[in-house]
Amino acid sequence: MSQVRETIELLTKLLRRNGTSKIKAEVFRLAKFNNDEATVPFWKLLFELLYFLKYGVIDDVTVKAYAELTQEELAVYVKKSMQSRGFYSKEFSLLPNDMSSGSRELLLAFAWLMCKENVIVKFMEQCSSPVDENTLSVYEFDLEENIHSSNYLASSKFLNPVQRVQYLQLLNGKMRSSLKRLYSLQREKVKLDHKVHECTQGVSLSPGVSHLTALEVHMLKHPELLKKVFHLLEKDNERLQILLVWTEQEERFWKWMESVLDLKMQDMSVSGSQSASKMMYYNIPPDCVGSMESARIQLEEAIVKYESIIEQLEDVWESKRNTVTEQELDHLLTSINMEISLQRANLALDNTEQMLRTYKDPGLFYLRNTTSSSKKVSNLQVSGHPNDRSGHGDGPDSPTDIRSEIAVLEVQLKRLELETKRKQSHYCCDLDAIANSIPDSVCIQPKGYR
Repeated sequence: MSQVRETIELLTKLLRRNGTSKIKAEVFRLAKFNNDEATVPFWKLLFELLYFLKYGVIDDVTVKAYAELTQEELAVYVKKSMQSRGFYSKEFSLLPNDMSSGSRELLLAFAWLMCKENVIVKFMEQCSSPVDENTLSVYEFDLEENIHSSNYLASSKFLNPVQRVQYLQLLNGKMRSSLKRLYSLQREKVKLDHKVHECTQGVSLSPGVSHLTALEVHMLKHPELLKKVFHLLEKDNERLQILLVWTEQEERFWKWMESVLDLKMQDMSVSGSQSASKMMYYNIPPDCVGSMESARIQLEEAIVKYESIIEQLEDVWESKRNTVTEQELDHLLTSINMEISLQRANLALDNTEQMLRTYKDPGLFYLRNTTSSSKKVSNLQVSGHPNDRSGHGDGPDSPTDIRSEIAVLEVQLKRLELETKRKQSHYCCDLDAIANSIPDSVCIQPKGYR
């Protein structure tokens, strides 16, 4: 047991050296037995590790963010981040957001994150020599300008499209100017490095190099920086030594985590399985989860309701597909298309007839022209309106326009033409079928009927 404690203390020291908040080995032991005192420290540790995995560093911004967030906001953020990385534990997602309990689940989530994301390996990658010239940044950015740009982008949703395009053009111009400036600085740096190499030719502090580097000249010019460099070197060496020892004792920690998992399984077997209605944490409003669940149930009911019908249709299709030939299928499709066209035409004609029914049936009336006394001319006149009637007509009804009758006849003519075409197509198909049933026969139909 003491060996496990030493390993956990080594892990806490490793975490502390890489920027996390101080956490004791006793907190790990309390979390194993699901003690509520270990809940808050593990929430904070998970938040810091997730921040490190996202931004590559644990700095003052991390501490400030943890201080400004409420407990509920912090818990929700950790749950969402863990879920986005693939941790779908129901027990973890159902932990209370007030950080009142669930330290064992937090310990298991911490172990999963350490294993899944290779946190220790990423800690080692952060250990680099402070005297490496490539780690010195020669390019600096205007922090105030970046803050102003970020604030402007945050409020850009209230701008109209023209203003957004103008601002994007401004950013494009700034980016081009920055690239030109970086290029000129790079050329200036190369010139200065070459000048330093020429002036220090014959003096060397590194084997295989016949001159001093720019960093070495800078360190010689500013001796007070040596203390800072030595401090950084000692810090990196200490971190690397802890990492080397951890690689030797890491297996012991994971065996201890197996006992934590076994203890959880024992408690679950005693208390009974979790309720099936409990669900994992979703990054969507709770009311949407209920509506989605009801929609899923309705979909399942619809599938069960129509499943037998679908299976029956599939069986019918399989049986008919083997018996129906391609030619018969083509004839069937042709008949169906013709029938659909005919039904559409009938619907259109019925609408036309409905409009024409407002007119009365026309009548032909014999009227005498009494205006001329020299000769009597009898005319056959059709009136388009009852008021156009002159004299004493003998017709049974008021006369109407004969053009309405012509329109009705034209409609009937079109219907007859469509019916004739349909019957011609049907008879052609019948003739082809009969010709196919007679061996060594050829059916040549009239050209106008095809």
